[in-house]
Amino acid sequence: MTFNGIIQWVSFFFFFVAAVMHVGFFIIESFLYQKPDGYKFFKISPQDHQATKTWAFNQGFYNLFLALGTFWGLYFVTQKQVMVAGVLTGFCGMSMLAAGVVLWLSAPHLRKAAYYQIIPPLLGFISLSFHILHFF
Repeated sequence: MTFNGIIQWVSFFFFFVAAVMHVGFFIIESFLYQKPDGYKFFKISPQDHQATKTWAFNQGFYNLFLALGTFWGLYFVTQKQVMVAGVLTGFCGMSMLAAGVVLWLSAPHLRKAAYYQIIPPLLGFISLSFHILHFF
């Protein structure tokens, strides 16, 4: 396997990790958070938990849709349909990355969570840039 081929699969791996993490976020927000003691995971009060349950349920599905879009884009990578793969994976990856940056900027107490959201797609884009630059 060539250097370019390895870099392509490194990028694929990081986007895959980002998608798996967003499936995890879906499970946490749409199922675990909905339980009576779901507030403990996010370290909020029971009153705030009750007020935000609907929001978290919806947010979980947003994360699931980002994950599914990324998985679908990665499927098109394996089919060598580069344009479709790039649009799906790129849009979902940038959405994940941007949401992580917004979380990092808006909630300093949640910066550790923001790093988890930012790092996999960022590494995916960085390794993808090496793959693309190899063509020039």
